[in-house]
Amino acid sequence: MIQSANSEAQTAPKESKGRLSWLVTLVFRLLLLGVGSGLAIILGIILANFYPSASANKPLLLQVTDSWGKGVPVIARNSGSTPGTDTANSPLQLTAEQKQQAQAELTKLQDQQQSLQDAVTTLETQVGISNPTETLEIRLQSLSQQIQAGVAPSTEASAANVSTNQTTNSSESVLSADKLKVTLPSDALFELDNSILRPEAGLLLDKIIADLRDYPSTTIRIAAYTDGTKEAADNRELSFRRAKSLEQYLANALGDEYRWLVVGYGETLPLVANDNAANQQRNRRIEIAVVD
Repeated sequence: MIQSANSEAQTAPKESKGRLSWLVTLVFRLLLLGVGSGLAIILGIILANFYPSASANKPLLLQVTDSWGKGVPVIARNSGSTPGTDTANSPLQLTAEQKQQAQAELTKLQDQQQSLQDAVTTLETQVGISNPTETLEIRLQSLSQQIQAGVAPSTEASAANVSTNQTTNSSESVLSADKLKVTLPSDALFELDNSILRPEAGLLLDKIIADLRDYPSTTIRIAAYTDGTKEAADNRELSFRRAKSLEQYLANALGDEYRWLVVGYGETLPLVANDNAANQQRNRRIEIAVVD
């Protein structure tokens, strides 16, 4: 009986020491884990300050802390998507009927735009100006200014060019017996200082060709004029080359039954004085006439 009591007394201290050592180990590990976590957080904050993320979204930890403060649940977003991207940039879905209606409206607007451009070109031809490279709005403004300013030269210009105007008037009286006469601005047919026809010149010339077909086996005179900004010899050469270019175009379209009279007047016989850009543009012109 004495030995069994002693053995129980020796076993109890050993069990208590074992439990104590286990508890101490657990506390030590928890402390070690807490210290390691704190050091990791501090290191992460330092790295974030030196190397900030390019993403505009807040870190998940800050989102969680903010949601705790506001009482709003946190929903993690996919980093590859941006709010509103799918709806803002996605193309509008149209039904087949809506597409057909939209295409019909577009075609109608394009036809109206082409009709307006043709009307502007015709009016520019009548007024004696041409701005084919400008926008439609600028061309309309130019037409408005030209119409408001009128086509008559100023008093000073008339006084300075009395002899020239007299020559022009006498020429017009001689040409008044022409069966058909059309005057076109050179800028609508040629580039400045160039004798090669513009690609869009055919729109004007094809209408004239249709009128010339009513006068078969006749003589057609092509007269070209320039402004006075360059040397007289250069202007005569340029005007003659332009007249020949027109003759070639019209002859190819009309055939061999017509006779051609080609004249390059250069800067002679101006309509108005060459004292400003608008008047110089009016003097740069082409005359096509059926003379017999």
